[in-house]
Amino acid sequence: MLVVEVKAGQALVWSAEAARTLRERLGVGGRPVGSLARGPRQNARLGLPLLLLPEEARLLAEIGAATLVTAPRRESGPQAQAAAAYRREQEAGFREQRALAAEARQKRLKDLAEHIARGRAKKQRGPPESGQGEEGAGLQPPFPETAMLVQLPTARPRPAWARPLDWHHPSPDWPHAGNPAHELRYRVYKDLWERGYFLTSGGKFGGDFLVYPGDPLRYHAHFVAQCCAPGDPLPLPDLVCAGRLGTNVRKTLLLCSPQPDGSVAYTSLHWAGLP
Repeated sequence: MLVVEVKAGQALVWSAEAARTLRERLGVGGRPVGSLARGPRQNARLGLPLLLLPEEARLLAEIGAATLVTAPRRESGPQAQAAAAYRREQEAGFREQRALAAEARQKRLKDLAEHIARGRAKKQRGPPESGQGEEGAGLQPPFPETAMLVQLPTARPRPAWARPLDWHHPSPDWPHAGNPAHELRYRVYKDLWERGYFLTSGGKFGGDFLVYPGDPLRYHAHFVAQCCAPGDPLPLPDLVCAGRLGTNVRKTLLLCSPQPDGSVAYTSLHWAGLP
């Protein structure tokens, strides 16, 4: 079973195998929010961990595909000791890398000194000048700490004190339980997911979800889903704005309204010019 770590309302997946299983077998993609090990100083492409929508995490727990766990904050004493040990490890790694860099430079200067000496001897037809290579070898450029290699872990081991999270009841790590907005979004998300659609966050397009016919890596979104509770007023200017926005990005606005009988009513709107 997959493991999803939850902290302060955010659900994270740290395992690459779990992320692949979610996308290929369960139709849940999440959003990568971590830096790549080979490109940590850019944000064009991101990697693990995956940040799941609350609706995605709840669906995985409800269908039994994943276990939600949380690790309560430990006392400050052990944390301070762990931070001090990490700093000592970094300092030891920096000293080791600095020594290796000095050794490599000594070897390089020695090789260059012998090459220069042989060239001078060939040109002057005399003995090579001694001591120049040794003097040059003593000049060592500084090895800045910013040049130190740092290991970036690609997986996060689950703490031994982690415990299962009860997503049925609200808690500091899962404040979504019982929230009417979350319940509304979840009913729409689950219904569309059961119909075979792939959903991601739709905040960039003014909706709740973007609805894809398949994997977003292969398809464009067809709909911008907007969740509406039954009986809630929907101002006409807001409706027109949402329809125009969806049309401008070549997507259809999908109004989703859960019904008391458990079904979800859908209304699609597409802007059309009047003759």
